[in-house]
Amino acid sequence: MHIPVIIEERKNRLRSFITIHKTSIIVFVLAFIAGVGYYIRTRNLSLLIDATTGDYFPSDPDAIGILRYVRYIVEHGRLMDVDYMRYYPTGFGVSIGNIDEFSLLTHLIAYFYQFLHFFNNTVTIQYADVIYPAVAFVIALFFFFLLVRKAFDWKVALLASAFLTVIPAYLF
Repeated sequence: MHIPVIIEERKNRLRSFITIHKTSIIVFVLAFIAGVGYYIRTRNLSLLIDATTGDYFPSDPDAIGILRYVRYIVEHGRLMDVDYMRYYPTGFGVSIGNIDEFSLLTHLIAYFYQFLHFFNNTVTIQYADVIYPAVAFVIALFFFFLLVRKAFDWKVALLASAFLTVIPAYLF
């Protein structure tokens, strides 16, 4: 046999393998991209440990406020009516006629903590708060892939997902 014939035969076998296992390959590549995104977003976790308490601590002021709300939800089962630490001395009516600006996010993180704590009793609220953005990214990446695949095709969706994974503006 000539070498070009062998190469053509191998190409045909590769094409048939790809067409038969197309969905599995797409899922594997998307899982790899999501894994890389999770890996990138969790590299700084060791830098987010408070030296005085030894527990995790959020990196920005908004996340600290959200953590305070999450702690309250875990302890009391609901968000407080008036947050007296905002707009002192009158406070901020968190759920009294105002749009609940942090209600959905804080409840999601509280439920995420309860889910993690169910499987591992050593998980803290602070750890769940710090790791939540990386987990939420992986879930959002899956839906982003589905949206782009619906608008274009699977090749563009995988490429767009790969770019979204490493784009600096989305690497919080």
